[in-house]
Amino acid sequence: MEILFPYLLCTFPIHSIFAQNSTEISVFDYIFSLVLLVIVITLGVLGLNFFIGDIYVAEIIFCIIYFLLVYANYIFISQCSQYKRSLIKYQLTFLALFIICCVALSGIVVLVTKLISAQIISKIIFYTTAFITFFVIVDITKQLVELYTHNKQQTVNIKTLNTSNLPDIYHIIADSHTGFDREGLCDEDFKKALKERGFEIYEKAKSNYNYTACSVPSMMNMEYIKDLADIKENFFAPTKTLKYYGNNAVSNILTQQGYHLTKVTFNSYKHLLNNRNSKKKFILLKVFLNLSILYIFKELPDLSLKNANLKEIQSELKNFVREKINAPKYFMGHLLAPHFPYVCREDGTPNKLVNIKNVKYYFPYLKYIDKQLIKSIDDIKSNMNENSIIIIHGDHSIASHNDDRFKILLAIYFPKQYNPKCINNDCTLVNLFRRLFNEIFKTDYSILEDKFFPVQLLHGQAQLIESEEVFKTTLVNNNFQNQLKKLEKKYKNKRILIYGTGIFFKAVQNNYDLSNLNIIGISDIKFKNKEIEFDEEYGYKKISPENIYKFNPDIILIGTINPFDTERYLNQEIFKDKRNRKKYSYLFQENIKIKINNFFNNCV
Repeated sequence: MEILFPYLLCTFPIHSIFAQNSTEISVFDYIFSLVLLVIVITLGVLGLNFFIGDIYVAEIIFCIIYFLLVYANYIFISQCSQYKRSLIKYQLTFLALFIICCVALSGIVVLVTKLISAQIISKIIFYTTAFITFFVIVDITKQLVELYTHNKQQTVNIKTLNTSNLPDIYHIIADSHTGFDREGLCDEDFKKALKERGFEIYEKAKSNYNYTACSVPSMMNMEYIKDLADIKENFFAPTKTLKYYGNNAVSNILTQQGYHLTKVTFNSYKHLLNNRNSKKKFILLKVFLNLSILYIFKELPDLSLKNANLKEIQSELKNFVREKINAPKYFMGHLLAPHFPYVCREDGTPNKLVNIKNVKYYFPYLKYIDKQLIKSIDDIKSNMNENSIIIIHGDHSIASHNDDRFKILLAIYFPKQYNPKCINNDCTLVNLFRRLFNEIFKTDYSILEDKFFPVQLLHGQAQLIESEEVFKTTLVNNNFQNQLKKLEKKYKNKRILIYGTGIFFKAVQNNYDLSNLNIIGISDIKFKNKEIEFDEEYGYKKISPENIYKFNPDIILIGTINPFDTERYLNQEIFKDKRNRKKYSYLFQENIKIKINNFFNNCV
């Protein structure tokens, strides 16, 4: 039995660490994955034993390799920029480093087992892993119970209407669609095509959040997230909000009115929409992610529109609009586009892998998606009942450092009996269905005050940024004062330019003395194409990114808490010519102890 300790180490905790980011998988896929892993592990251990001649050492070496193969992928992604992870050259580098680590650690194991009994090592590894895995599974089970069995039910108290007079509703969410109110991103052809088809366009429409896991549940419940979910200290996991995506007020209202509902979304949200609180579906198999040693490099982006679920939505929509049902119908399709990865160009040809997360390829991809949306609209209009409403909107915009991040597409086709002016031109998503239901069902929902909440992803969780106080705590916890002293010493007499002047930099500036740094100016994408001038608010010269060269700084300090997107922008846009690339570093770096703590908090 002792021989099986390391072997069980491989099979016992399979997939558990990944469950917090799990997507829906079939029972067949999961069982197939487990069987395949057992075969691979057995053959691997026996194969090593054939060459080594010691089953204990063979098991330990194989366990180490297996652990690296499965978990190192997650470690790499969590600690490095995701955009780098999508580039082949970094994947090949990672593969080479992985092989080197496997060989080195295997050699170390052989040496150690000459000093310490392999049986003892085997027991220590197994019992330690079993102890950790127990708490992993308890934590995951707790989260899944919370996700599928939340207590707050949406109640609806409106008068049931004559269902024969109710409109069919076709609702399409184009994830990350900016609409027509952002400079350089307005698709005039799409705008014209919508108007020709009788759509009312609300050009000033906005999302209340710049993050799907907040925006969509808020819209579908006609409430702000803080009034739905238990959010503490401005941090929350998607499990705190996405559970309100499936069991939502809008669906409940439509069901009460006799609507036949069909919802289509991308894989990671399907169980939230279609298995609402279904206890039959709550099985242990949902704890685990379909990830095995065969899928280590599955992160390579799918250079097709399968990932964006476009074809699936178009197919489901075609069937739904033609379906003859003696009841009003509601179709919701959540399209994961034009959200990155920007997988194709305007003509539908695949984009190059190195460009799929480069924001300058967003607009060509958006134009392609817009053409597909028009095809879907034409299909709906040619087959729909005369009494039908078509809603198309974005759920948030693409990232930016100002209020542009909330600007979205909103276009609605109304039949003649409804007033398009029931939706105001600057409508926000939290009020969309409040206004729409007041018109359709003659309800008297009050219109909520428009509020906007920037959201930033940190350590796998989302953070609502409502004030500098949030970042002030982060700076204190990471002993930024000590970091600042090191920067002063390291860059003494160096010409420093700060890039990134958002809320985080304001928190730094308002709580710490930067006078000992020779800061010659500040730059930000929001200063693009602006004249060089002194800014009274910041107390430095504002420099547009394209003018950085003129000032010739010795070092650029990135003043954002999450520097990876900024690095990408600087490398791909500002410093395309590597010969003229300026050195840059970070104004703030997270304490290694906190990094480790956050990593294990996300894993366990």
